[in-house]
Amino acid sequence: MERHRRAAGALSQDPSHKWTLDTSPQVKARNRYGDVQAWENCRVHLKVPAGECDFINASPIVLKDPETDGEYKYIASQGPKRDRLADFWNMIYHEAGEVAVLVMLTQTVESGKEKCAQYFPQDMENPTFEFSSHSTTEPPGAHFSGSVTLLNTTYDESIRSNVSELELRVGSNTKTVWHFLFAGWSDYGTPEGPDRDALLNLMTATAEKAKSFSNPRIVHCSAGVGRTGTFIALDHLLRQLKSGQLLKADDKSADAVFNTVNRLREQRMLMVYNTFQYQFIYDVLKEQTQIKLGIQSAPIEPRPQKIAKPDDGMFKPELVALSPADIGSAAEPDDPESENNEAKDVGRDKGSKGDKENNDNHKAEDDDDDDDDDDDEDDNDEAEDEDES
Repeated sequence: MERHRRAAGALSQDPSHKWTLDTSPQVKARNRYGDVQAWENCRVHLKVPAGECDFINASPIVLKDPETDGEYKYIASQGPKRDRLADFWNMIYHEAGEVAVLVMLTQTVESGKEKCAQYFPQDMENPTFEFSSHSTTEPPGAHFSGSVTLLNTTYDESIRSNVSELELRVGSNTKTVWHFLFAGWSDYGTPEGPDRDALLNLMTATAEKAKSFSNPRIVHCSAGVGRTGTFIALDHLLRQLKSGQLLKADDKSADAVFNTVNRLREQRMLMVYNTFQYQFIYDVLKEQTQIKLGIQSAPIEPRPQKIAKPDDGMFKPELVALSPADIGSAAEPDDPESENNEAKDVGRDKGSKGDKENNDNHKAEDDDDDDDDDDDEDDNDEAEDEDES
């Protein structure tokens, strides 16, 4: 389904087409990975002077409450690049509410590779971080600049996160920013055991800091689709479970996980990137449903924290639309030894094998490429499958 969306957008001559992508060199240079980009008509627009590029690889996400029709808002973003830090803080300043909440699901460096630039201060001895845009075409005084100051920081074991209170200053205006750096999600795995519990606690803690569901939590990993999509999907589905909506759904054949992930992918490509993340959502939802209903069951077997890949790096686990008959049932991924085992689209027609992701050009392959500031290298970077996020 997503492959068809990309193809339709590429073939359309209408810039207002839902699946259009801006392929200009200026925009491509701002992407961390060449194969992960925000839909042109579902992206955050930076507040910049007229004539300046307003692109940032970030997408506003809205998920509706099926009962009240209320809207729950997020922003899903790639991890900021070193040469675009001012853009990231521009987005936070203009798009977040009075109190901004940032959820960071990647470390800046994982397995020796940069996944995200260091965009915030973390040392009380050097508490202030300054940023500035550097466009050569902006008139004097029109560029976006400011500072971020670390007010305090602590480690919270219950959410396995470094929690920092920051002050964002732009001119004479200030904004409080709460930054949560989650330490429990490895680059090739899914959170298990205490890490899984901490992730669920993190969802609650960040929602409380945001105070209102209309104040979008800004969630990012590296590419901004895998771990980010999984976090947002689970947060939404667990909220529905807590309210009882999932258990009293009129359509018993509906697959809430499938529908939620598909809705996310309509707003940002590749959300919930691989089958392990997709399976993880079902596992957690089943576990939490059993707890809510007081059902005793055998514990869910944890997924391995590292998934072996063949030397050619081409392993892509299959994503399938799962049967709604059992909220915890899921198909196993294809044989990881198969060279042609590609990641398949979650958003496919149910009951069918679906379409394989288009692997002719850029492939989402676990952030294999280092994150250089060189624009040409960034255009060729590819997000990895299990890590991707």
